[in-house]
Amino acid sequence: MKILFCTGGSEKSENAIRVTASLAEKLGADATVLSVGPSHDSISKILGAEFRMSEVTIDTDRAVAKNISKFAEKGVKILKDAGISAVAKISRGEIADEILKETEKSNYDFIVMAAKGKPGDRHLLGSVTRKVLAKAKIPVYVV
Repeated sequence: MKILFCTGGSEKSENAIRVTASLAEKLGADATVLSVGPSHDSISKILGAEFRMSEVTIDTDRAVAKNISKFAEKGVKILKDAGISAVAKISRGEIADEILKETEKSNYDFIVMAAKGKPGDRHLLGSVTRKVLAKAKIPVYVV
């Protein structure tokens, strides 16, 4: 059995990874920890056209890559410390789309993700979680 755990590094994701560890232990499952960051083009759009290939954009892009890698590795460490076989994967692009693409590439049994990443959001579910729930072809366990 294989679990895809999706993290954005939020506090809610940290709670969800512990739930994933418990589920994986009970099910005898392996886990993949996926962290997705915005693409270079998305960063350029956010910063504006004048920053497209500037040092600011390149530095921001490097920082994003470092952070998404750190989030995935932190999840793997928590799982491995709990005795779960786990690997990290990182991706760049629209977050929900990248999660859905990953589920099509590998044979996962289900997805685990936090209900939302941003604190204070008045909605029960974040936009990424809503999109994954609506489009995933495998079960999604929301923590």
